[in-house]
Amino acid sequence: MNRTFKYIRILLGLIVVLAINACEDDISPVIEELQYDRLFTPLDLEARISNQTTVSLNWKFNKGIDSYVLEISDDSLQFSNIIHTATVAPDEVPYVYELPAGNSQYSARVKGTSSETAESKWATLAFKSDPENVFNNYDIVMTGLGEITVNWLPGKTVSSLLFVSADGEVEYDISAEEQAAGVKYISDLPNATYQVQILNSGKVRGFQHYVMEGDVFLPSGEDLAAAIASASPGDVIILDQGGTYPFVGELVLDKSIKIKGLDGELPFVYITEGVKFFEIGSGLTPADTLAFENLFISGYVNQNTSDQVRGIFDAENDACNVGGLKFLGCKMYNIGRQIVRLRGGADQTIGEYVVDDCIIHDLGRASGSYGVLSAAESNTNVRVIRISNSTIDSLVCHFIRYDDAVDCESITVENCTFNKTPFASGRYLMDVRNAVISAGIQVKNCIFGNTNYGDDPSISGIRPADGVTLTIANSYATTDFVNSGYSIVEQLNPLGVSSTDLWTDPDKVDYTFSSMEVDAGDPRWK
Repeated sequence: MNRTFKYIRILLGLIVVLAINACEDDISPVIEELQYDRLFTPLDLEARISNQTTVSLNWKFNKGIDSYVLEISDDSLQFSNIIHTATVAPDEVPYVYELPAGNSQYSARVKGTSSETAESKWATLAFKSDPENVFNNYDIVMTGLGEITVNWLPGKTVSSLLFVSADGEVEYDISAEEQAAGVKYISDLPNATYQVQILNSGKVRGFQHYVMEGDVFLPSGEDLAAAIASASPGDVIILDQGGTYPFVGELVLDKSIKIKGLDGELPFVYITEGVKFFEIGSGLTPADTLAFENLFISGYVNQNTSDQVRGIFDAENDACNVGGLKFLGCKMYNIGRQIVRLRGGADQTIGEYVVDDCIIHDLGRASGSYGVLSAAESNTNVRVIRISNSTIDSLVCHFIRYDDAVDCESITVENCTFNKTPFASGRYLMDVRNAVISAGIQVKNCIFGNTNYGDDPSISGIRPADGVTLTIANSYATTDFVNSGYSIVEQLNPLGVSSTDLWTDPDKVDYTFSSMEVDAGDPRWK
């Protein structure tokens, strides 16, 4: 038995040896390199957007590739409108390209090519550029009736300007020279309210809103009173930039009218005689508006610094009921008592009183009893009061005096810078002690500076009537803003610096920030 097992083991061993030798005879050579009939598709294609419209396209390098073919289309993976094609060497990846517009859909595809092997399949990617506006920090400047200069970021690829209004569309081509300079002059734009779009082959690269208006152009030195008298209701009288316009005051405005300066240096308006600029005509209705825009209004009568007008408007005993009274983008300097005062026994109503984007400086030296608005009787009413984006500086009077009016919806003061307001004993920032104001008083995003004067370092704050809500939000005070009564100091955020440390030169009406930035106040100083 043992001998039998021994022979079996020997026999099995011989079989294994023979099998191994047989296998060695059939072994193929080692495969040292994979064989393929085309290049591999580029991997990890990605797009990164910077500066709204600059795309950086990147992908991984594959062996055996001589160069890549890149295509960019302004759709989402359809590649039906190729806007850019490039041959890209491997050392030129990532590839950077300036897209024709922001906030737009694009696609990219890339494939590898070689002189020895068939090209790869496409790698594809959809992406979107970031929103842009090449109008940012650039203005449209009105230079005459129907004439404007449009400015945008120079060098940007743009093809036309499109003006869209309720009356339709007007398009103006942009030349190569205008594109490079970032400016186009237009001389025939009809009056309308527009959305202005700047395009690149139909794609919007930016937009802004603009109101083109103007019916009469009045050269410097011409008679403003005569122009107002001959104007039609609703006309806009355009004054020349930097022009001078003296006229006899106490002029009755008996129709809707706007007096507006061209963009640039404000035209200088003053009266040669009288105690006020204008009166609100008794024939005006709630559908009418009186508006003043882009004007420098000087309160010195005939530019005699010892003779100041009482105010721009002073309604003495005459009934009126006008829909709106607006000051926009104006400077109002050296006025003796008030900007607007309602008074007397007759019923007097203003639907909306607006002061926006203005600077008011040196008000109330002749009498401190009034203010930017004064309406102290029960039948003198302003329904909506809105003062915004403005600087109120050096008031020897109240800011707002609104004592006994019974028909007011709201008082809103927003994004304003105050300094030396008020700046005299017994004066209030706002005195609305008996007024009926249904939606209350709101003060938002304002900065309050110095109230120190003489031996009396403070003024009174805001005195609301019983039942009138006072809301103060996101507003700030310097260390030299002090209230002796009806204080609002506790509702303001302390800045911890004085007015002279916060602002560059407040005594010269320069309220640019010098020591810190504050996210409030008149936006012009930011």
